[in-house]
Formats: sequence, structure tokens, C-alpha cells
Amino acid sequence: MRLEKKTVEEVAPETNEETTEAEAVIDSSEYQTLVDKYTDKNGKLSYELLNKDLIRFVHSSKTVRSMMEDGVSLNEIRSYIVCSKFRTVIGRKLTEAQVLKMADLLDEVSPKSVFKEVDAELRRLSVAKNK
Repeated sequence: MRLEKKTVEEVAPETNEETTEAEAVIDSSEYQTLVDKYTDKNGKLSYELLNKDLIRFVHSSKTVRSMMEDGVSLNEIRSYIVCSKFRTVIGRKLTEAQVLKMADLLDEVSPKSVFKEVDAELRRLSVAKNK
């Protein structure tokens, strides 16, 4: 009698990871920690405080300097900066999708480009580097 080998396929329930991550971030303590960090004396979320902190990171990071020298796109550099800084503030590893969702939520609080100032600084540094 010959036994046939059968393979068993594990079928995971269908889930949309990005939706799950986004839902986890919306009301999370991590998001509240981020908001608390960048809230001004008047109790309002301050893009100015956020951007100043990110810009300080830009100027102190060897990795950012290296990325700029290597010609990495400004969007990729900003993504690295925001992910690194948000992970540091929150104190745990977040996925890029979670960080981007947090940035979207911050932008919804007061609709304007949440990273306007850091983007301008990255463009300024890029132009200076290319001269």
C-alpha cells in the first residue's frame, strides 16, 4: 500500500493590513503621545514645534546627510526623517504605513501641509549641496 503525500495549504483570513494598521493608529495611545509631544503652551497642536524638531533631526543626522549626498529623493528622505523621529517619540517600532497614517491624521487637524517647513529646509539643503 502506497501512501500519497498531501500538502496542506494554510489559508489566512483575508485582511487588509493597511486598514488594520490605520484603525490601530486612529485612536491609539501612540498617536496621543505624538500629539502631546507637539502641543504648544495653549494646548494646540503646533506644526511649528513638529517641524523645528524634524529640522533639528535633519541637521544632526549623518544618515540624512549621506542620503542627500547619494541623491536619494527628497520624499524618501522626508519619509526616513518622519519615521525615525516618530518612532523615537513614541518609543516603539512603527511600520511606515502607521507613520504615514499618523501624518495624515495630523494634517487633518489643521489642513495644511504638515511638513511644509521641513520640506522647504530639505529643498534648501539640496540646492546648497548642488552648488
